[in-house]
Amino acid sequence: MGFRCRWLATRNRDRDDVLARLRFKVISELIEEVYDTGLYALEVDDWLVVIGDGFDHMDKVKRAAAARLSDGGDVLYLFTDDAAMGFELAMFGGGNELWSIAYNGRDGVTEPTFHGAVPWGARTLLAKLEKEQARAGGPKADVDHIYGLAPAYAMEVVGFRHDETLASGEHVPIWQIVPKPSRQR
Repeated sequence: MGFRCRWLATRNRDRDDVLARLRFKVISELIEEVYDTGLYALEVDDWLVVIGDGFDHMDKVKRAAAARLSDGGDVLYLFTDDAAMGFELAMFGGGNELWSIAYNGRDGVTEPTFHGAVPWGARTLLAKLEKEQARAGGPKADVDHIYGLAPAYAMEVVGFRHDETLASGEHVPIWQIVPKPSRQR
């Protein structure tokens, strides 16, 4: 079993405003580590992170919502699925995609796809991971170092890593959130 999640992070924004725009509401506040899959929000330094962790929750955090939310400031979006060995990391600003990195390692180690002005830091990290992959035996190795690009670079930017931060206990409170009910006509 691996990690499957989608998350977005936005900087210097009011939590309640962001959650309202995403149509989520807080149902509880946790002052402890989180090990269960679910839908959560937490503050990491000056970033607000909203994560749909696990197969039953990841579809609630959408790429299109990250793009819409970026009309009020940059939004970093990450999708990852360990079972499919795929990821997407994208930065949005002004309602548009500024850059993205996508990876599909389902059939083995491959090159990620870059779009837009991908930051130099991500490109440098990829070069480091490619060297690690070569030392491990190249594309035929039993390990895929390239797949680690998105969470590692997101950690550099936001200070959040989906497979470490929630369980660390370092960033509390963590708010459990749910979608707001649809409006009835």
